Amino acid sequence: MVNMDSHLNEKSCCIEEEFVRVQGVKTAVLKLGHLKEKDAGGSPRTLMLIIPGNPGVPYYYEDFMQELYSHCGGQIPVWAIGQAGHIIPPGEHLSISNVVSTNDNLYGLEAQISHKLAFIQENIPADVSLILIGHSIGCYMILNILDGLASRDIARCFMLFPTIERMAVTPNGRKLTPLLRYFRWISVLLAFFFCFLPQTVRTELLKWVYRKVDYPECVPKALLKTVTPWSANFSTYLAKTEMNKVTTLQRDLVEKHLSKLSLYYGTIDDWAPVQYYRDFMEQFPQADARLCDLRLKHAFILKKSEGQAMAKIIWQWALSHNTVTDMKSSLS
Repeated sequence: MVNMDSHLNEKSCCIEEEFVRVQGVKTAVLKLGHLKEKDAGGSPRTLMLIIPGNPGVPYYYEDFMQELYSHCGGQIPVWAIGQAGHIIPPGEHLSISNVVSTNDNLYGLEAQISHKLAFIQENIPADVSLILIGHSIGCYMILNILDGLASRDIARCFMLFPTIERMAVTPNGRKLTPLLRYFRWISVLLAFFFCFLPQTVRTELLKWVYRKVDYPECVPKALLKTVTPWSANFSTYLAKTEMNKVTTLQRDLVEKHLSKLSLYYGTIDDWAPVQYYRDFMEQFPQADARLCDLRLKHAFILKKSEGQAMAKIIWQWALSHNTVTDMKSSLS
């Protein structure tokens, strides 16, 4: 039985940051809670793993992680892995080669997919049951690693505001695709000049930009990590490859893994419009997919109340499946 006093205090738990070398790239990994020791009785071990959108800066998800951890009473660890190259590792300095590198074998979409698969295979024990939580392009990555995780126990895959098809022709895609193809270096140059400002000035400027948003405490730090030439280069490069490669829906993968998928579409999402939800349900009427009735934004992590609402939705959704059945009675 979970001690409810400890449950109420779980949100004060510290998130640990690690940099793990995955496929040759030092990668930011945030960990809230640790895996239980494997016991002789073989009791199940479960982990929630968040695969972020783009920019793949995991610090945006810290408040969201705390909310999820609180809902499960601290019984299930919640981890988040960054996208390869989107965070400058500690002790490393920017160089011209870092800022202009576009090594598709390390930082392109296919590389990011194999990067997530490699992280799971190398850093998470095979007996651990996984609850995968993808956001935006993270959903596409989850869909494409499931074949490689065939021997694993995948309890559930929650796909939040999924960008899994026709990205370049969405309202946002139509605006950004030409910019990403021909002018993405402007964002790198602007980030370069921004980094010359003192950190206090940069922080205050970013807070001013988001002054009308009730953002979580983690957002200013995440923004500082994002607005660097390093992150601007690799995140815009990934976005460019997304527009080129995320085209028609991968029906074979969806059909193969549909029983594990839970998809959440927004009603005001210019990356995955409502019509995409309707098209998906027409093709897969048996799918466990929902259309948001709370007007949550695609970037729900930027607003405190929306991150809280999303965490609650996921937890209740997980309880409605057999995902966390063993904990249901003690946490309800």
